Amino acid sequence: MSRKTLIILTGLAIFGFYLRSYLFPANLFFGPEQGTDFKVIRDIVVSHKFTLIGPKTDIAGVFHGPIYYYLACIPFFFSQGDPYTVALFFILIQSLSVFLIFFLSYELTESKRIAYIASLLYTVSFGAISYSRWLSGQPLTIPLSALFFLFTIRFLKGEKWSLAGAAVTFGLMGQAEFMNLLLVSAIGLFLFFRYCNKIVSYPKRFLIFSFCIALIFSLGNFALFDFRHEFLISKSIMSLVSGTKGYYISLFQSLIETYDMFISASMNILGLPNTYITTIVVWCIVAILFIHKGKNQYYPLLFFWIFVPNAILIILRHRALEQLYVLLVVGIILGVSVVIDIIRQQFYPALGTLIFLLLVFLNMSLWFTSLPANYRIFFQSTQPGLRYDDQLQSVKYIYDLANGRQFYFQSYTIPYFWQDGWEYLFWYYAIKNTYVLPNEKHDELLYVIIQKDRSNPRFQQVWYEKTVSRWGLLQNSVTFGELTVEERIKEGRYEK
Repeated sequence: MSRKTLIILTGLAIFGFYLRSYLFPANLFFGPEQGTDFKVIRDIVVSHKFTLIGPKTDIAGVFHGPIYYYLACIPFFFSQGDPYTVALFFILIQSLSVFLIFFLSYELTESKRIAYIASLLYTVSFGAISYSRWLSGQPLTIPLSALFFLFTIRFLKGEKWSLAGAAVTFGLMGQAEFMNLLLVSAIGLFLFFRYCNKIVSYPKRFLIFSFCIALIFSLGNFALFDFRHEFLISKSIMSLVSGTKGYYISLFQSLIETYDMFISASMNILGLPNTYITTIVVWCIVAILFIHKGKNQYYPLLFFWIFVPNAILIILRHRALEQLYVLLVVGIILGVSVVIDIIRQQFYPALGTLIFLLLVFLNMSLWFTSLPANYRIFFQSTQPGLRYDDQLQSVKYIYDLANGRQFYFQSYTIPYFWQDGWEYLFWYYAIKNTYVLPNEKHDELLYVIIQKDRSNPRFQQVWYEKTVSRWGLLQNSVTFGELTVEERIKEGRYEK
């Protein structure tokens, strides 16, 4: 890498870190799922209670891998459990991925111009920025997918040991998102048939060795967990495959919903204003790449990367989830970068440059207008007003008002009544300031934290009238953003 390239990519990484951490920690989303994850991370660091599995998936009995937990242990240890520091750590990983995007783009096209275009588009991509702000494991798919395909292309070009690197990275992708194991395996199968002659030219023992590495890194921990827990994961997957478990939709409905989610994800990744424009742009990209597929033997890899996962999701007939489309981020950015260069070289140079600048402008506009309101951010789509600063202020207010007295709390959360996020924040604040932890045995002094429910205000109102009003006499009430904190004392059980 030349000194000039190093300086440019370092500058993009710094700029990307700023874009991804903008308005943090105020706008950091720390909900119930994040609380559950951080309680596990806390158990690993503090209690040395290690785990073979990660967060649960949407399928009962099936889990993601623990790579997110163990990586999070590093910033968790040095920050004493600060969620903001952990978030910055993962944002740093996403920002440094610009180097991987550059190397992958160059290996794919052997064009530094395309590599620079892809690197800048990744830096400002609203979708990539949005995904990197999720405090969860799925965004790790972005750097891991870039690394996987980088190793894959280098292997196809003759670097034997790059296949072992691809095998390891494949396993790690499955640890970040369990469905990646199926989606990337399907992509790998298409790559095998497309580049069969190159692949089989390598010694069979080496191919088998690499295959075993992929199995160990992808399924080793799951197999051990399964053996220890009466084959819970295997039984759950078999029940799902046999149709005795899970929810299925019709093939036609699956086609429609998967396509809609693909367009929606592409709209965010490319920073386009609506689905109509995105549909036109996506199919123009497909058409131009198809017409020029003979110009580069690795362009089919982009097709497999983008379209095979969609085909698999259609066949599965489960509702497509947005987090599964994190796998496509780099592929879509590479595709549009190649098309921009084709337009620039073979049609009108000014038009290619204009399209590139327009995409940068659109993404930056979305960043400027949407991030402050948490608009088009997946985790916060139903609760854009939940902000980390308001949560910490609520916890601080409760401790200040309790003034050393023992207490308990109840919270209204989305999803409903899942208190793990608040339980962790109380633990973090108490440990940091050597305060007592909330104790259910001392609920005579009760603090109620009510998050504004925009999606179902009637349900919240009924819950408040029929439940909260019975928890004691209201003493104090204060609002932080969309959080209302009430102090209540049960009659005859506590004297203030």
